[in-house]
Amino acid sequence: MKTVPNLPNNPGETSVIDENGSLQKFYSLTHELSKSRHVRFTGKTDEADNIAWRFKYRGRELTLQYSIYNGVTLQPVNSKDSGTAYELAVKLKSK
Repeated sequence: MKTVPNLPNNPGETSVIDENGSLQKFYSLTHELSKSRHVRFTGKTDEADNIAWRFKYRGRELTLQYSIYNGVTLQPVNSKDSGTAYELAVKLKSK
């Protein structure tokens, strides 16, 4: 049985894709997004313990994030896009 990401309790909340996710998992998902989902990353932040890449998916701005504390997560930039973020997180979790 496949598990799905934690459903956010509040709009704009983060969807957890893999709470034990590694940096390799993060880069694997970015590759999946760029090749299969045809997204283009528009902004990248790289810090010692956190990496965040912003992109548009179906016209919605989302952020894929890797953190040594939280694993790999997906978050909408605007709270109104939380449904789209959750749907994509479910698809990415199955990868």
